[in-house]
Amino acid sequence: MSLVIALAANREAVIGADRRAIAFLGSCPKLEEELYSGQIENDQELADRARELGATLQISDVREKVWRRGDLLVGEVTEISAKLSRRRRIYLAPGASLQVDITSGEGVGAKGTKGAGGEAKIRAWDDVGCIVFGNRFTQKLAYEEAGQAGGKVNEALIKSILEKAGDKTASVSREYIVLRSDIKQSDPKVALLKALEEDCKESGWRLCAPQ
Repeated sequence: MSLVIALAANREAVIGADRRAIAFLGSCPKLEEELYSGQIENDQELADRARELGATLQISDVREKVWRRGDLLVGEVTEISAKLSRRRRIYLAPGASLQVDITSGEGVGAKGTKGAGGEAKIRAWDDVGCIVFGNRFTQKLAYEEAGQAGGKVNEALIKSILEKAGDKTASVSREYIVLRSDIKQSDPKVALLKALEEDCKESGWRLCAPQ
């Protein structure tokens, strides 16, 4: 699980994320719990603890978790196993954001339909506000930092949170990317939905509205 922080303000949109990807080669729920609850602070501690528990990990710090899609910003966190892939994605523009849960893999989608490759379900629409994707520890850290800033989230605060998270937990990288856009859409929700629909068409996902 990563750390993605998205801000939809009236005049700008900002999104930032770390670049770490961790793959567990085999199940080790104890190590996962310790890692994602903030008990493991740095890479050396992670390597030592993995050795103690007999766990094998693959770690890289090159994943692109945020990107531009035309004038819009997009970010996502992923959870991948041998049979299933789950993503939580956010589409962002000044004044609006769209959260989507995407599941793909065996048994997902109606058999024999184009959507058999996956399912994208709209999770939430938001207007102005800040949204955080992450594990328990990184989410708590981000919201505490935002609270100490009086809820005044901006690009500088997002960078500060990502830096602090990289110093405090091995679940995210010290490297991060922050993107910003001040290009307003005539109807931001229409623009975000169109982007999602185009991604669904390109990836073969079946789009589902909230239940």
